[in-house]
Amino acid sequence: MPEIEIKFKGTLQLDEKWASNQTTEELIEYIKARINSSLGFRGQIKKLTLVTR
Repeated sequence: MPEIEIKFKGTLQLDEKWASNQTTEELIEYIKARINSSLGFRGQIKKLTLVTR
């Protein structure tokens, strides 16, 4: 069965106090983990990059 890939661009509004205490790498890993957890067996994030902060 062929893999289906979806590419998307979005904007997240994060709590300023929380985000200011995180490094860029920590933010990416946290968001990636939360999305993967939400997707469960349905899929996983292959790549996630931060464009601007």
